[in-house]
Amino acid sequence: MAIKSVFFQIYCVLSLYFVTIVGRRILNRGEGFNYTRRLARFIHPIYAFGLVGFMISTFIMAHKSPYPLPFLPEFNISRPLSLTISRLLFLLAAVVGLPGIAGLANRRVGPLRLMTEKFVKGGIRRYLRNPMSLGGYLFLVAYSIRFLSTYLLFATFIGLIPAHIFYLKTYEEKELELKFGEEYLKYKKEVPFLLPRIKKRRKAAENRKRLGENRNR
Repeated sequence: MAIKSVFFQIYCVLSLYFVTIVGRRILNRGEGFNYTRRLARFIHPIYAFGLVGFMISTFIMAHKSPYPLPFLPEFNISRPLSLTISRLLFLLAAVVGLPGIAGLANRRVGPLRLMTEKFVKGGIRRYLRNPMSLGGYLFLVAYSIRFLSTYLLFATFIGLIPAHIFYLKTYEEKELELKFGEEYLKYKKEVPFLLPRIKKRRKAAENRKRLGENRNR
């Protein structure tokens, strides 16, 4: 049963790469904004179903057997420590991911409301371009530690995260470039992909503080 589940998960991951590559090849034709919108109505739902299939299968397998593969080591941490670490990561996932979801709540249309129709760059998206993705990754890591599942952690880092980042970089960013043009390209250049530039933001805050002090003099 475990081997069948592993093969199903591999199939799901490969299908994610396949959908991404096919979608990008079609986008490269450069047919314009309306064409990109119509393509997104198919690519996003298909990708979402593959992603959900992978996650459901992995979660079920992780709960049935935390160590289904013989080469995976056990989590050598105590239950209290795993609870503490996982709770911190769950909190961080919520802090990063939920504002990203809220920012798109009223700006999506189409099947399963998966297509962005308006360019959103406020809120947490001033600091990173993909807060929902980062929140999702943190949630999966937290869940793995909470239930001491080496397999879920392994599947997350080896299967899901690389496939999803490949999708974001290869298909979704190209889609947004075609939809929003120079505005998105400028935003992409200024805002990091997944991790905020802490030093740059701190320097900007210090500059604003100095400017305010100079005005008050």
